[in-house]
Amino acid sequence: MLILSHLFIIALAAILHTSDAGVSMHNPFYCYSEDPIKPQIGMFGTKSTYETSRGRNIDPNVSTCTPSKFWLLSRHGTRLPSGSDLRRIFEHSERLHREILSNYDQGKTSLCASDMELIRPWRFDPNITADVDQYLVVAGWNELQGLGQRYQAAFPTLLPSTYSRNDYFFRTTDRQRTLASLRAFADGLFGYNGYEQVQFEEVPQQDYLLRPYDLCPLYDEVVEEPVEQNAFVEGPEYQEMIAQVSAKLGFHGSHTLRAVEVETLITICRYEQIWDLNSTSPLCGGFSVANHQVLEYFEDLEYYWKVGFGHRNYRRLFENLNCNLMQDFLNFIRTNEVTDHKARIFSTHSTILQLILVTLGVFEDEVQLTRHNFALQTNRLWKSSLVAPMGTNVAVIRYDCEDGDNDLLFLFNEKPLQIAGCAANGVCKQSLILERFSRFLEGNCMEIFCRNS
Repeated sequence: MLILSHLFIIALAAILHTSDAGVSMHNPFYCYSEDPIKPQIGMFGTKSTYETSRGRNIDPNVSTCTPSKFWLLSRHGTRLPSGSDLRRIFEHSERLHREILSNYDQGKTSLCASDMELIRPWRFDPNITADVDQYLVVAGWNELQGLGQRYQAAFPTLLPSTYSRNDYFFRTTDRQRTLASLRAFADGLFGYNGYEQVQFEEVPQQDYLLRPYDLCPLYDEVVEEPVEQNAFVEGPEYQEMIAQVSAKLGFHGSHTLRAVEVETLITICRYEQIWDLNSTSPLCGGFSVANHQVLEYFEDLEYYWKVGFGHRNYRRLFENLNCNLMQDFLNFIRTNEVTDHKARIFSTHSTILQLILVTLGVFEDEVQLTRHNFALQTNRLWKSSLVAPMGTNVAVIRYDCEDGDNDLLFLFNEKPLQIAGCAANGVCKQSLILERFSRFLEGNCMEIFCRNS
């Protein structure tokens, strides 16, 4: 397991997501290194750090009943770039860096001096190579370790600090970043190197539980072409953003940056910032807050249509993809066997986390996100920065009630998840949840999960 030791994170206070106030005006002289708030750190889409969106105080006393079971689905923590991102970085970053320095020295940029002081000596970390793409970094380890510690502090009777296979069930996917994240969560529960005691469940070659979207041809057909996202790139907001970033970095006239070059720069900006929140990512100096809002919406369009509520004619398919996972969850919360685990804990990816939000029917906007309505969607519910940052998680705690209709507390990123028909504090009645999702309990998931009915 590789975790780059120099990428250390100390917890950051919650960052205000200022794009909720409306579309920001572009400031060509904005100085990133001198901004004490840096609100755009909370606008990095699925590359956002968990610290910008997590809750600060889990309330375990929302029910007068007795907590008895804990179920958790979590995305892995902060990681290295993907292989495709790294290829772009290797292809473009050194040349772009040289040209930015030359542009600044010729007086072509509007970069402030303090941003330039960081950009001038910058180079991409040579230790990050293609053979470790998407590996978990120390910041990601700390995110999941802290998550384990906080859930245990809130529910000590459910999450004992001594490991027993009778109490705990741990399941991950076959990727390094998810296994490392689950180990980090276990360390949060059991102490330093506590994960070494844990027996992690074997991962099947075909993972219908945590990666069902890999096994559904119909889903591939539906999401094959990102029509809205591609159209947004050709639209006025995105093209204006490219022009603004180009001018800021001194690329004028026929030398304006291409979309792939802007994408390379923003990728580096985001990753280097979330790897160490206490530092200032040099290449973020090329982007204003307004630019980040456009780039965030660009990513939101991708995930809204790929794993969210975009394809209304295929809503049932997107809900059904989680059949095996919902069946696991529902069987766990409804049974009272003495041999049951106290906790079932899963580590997976952003795709399944966002799909389960669709299954639960939360964060759905009344008006669809499209290429045309960026300015009207500043208060949208489906913001990937908020619904799918690194470390995203859905937790459900069962409270045993004397009348037999138990309470279920739903938490999303350690905050109450408001499900239709349930209380504002995240508490649902077990009978309501079992009835609403009964088709997953009663059906054959191998027949259901890839069906749009």
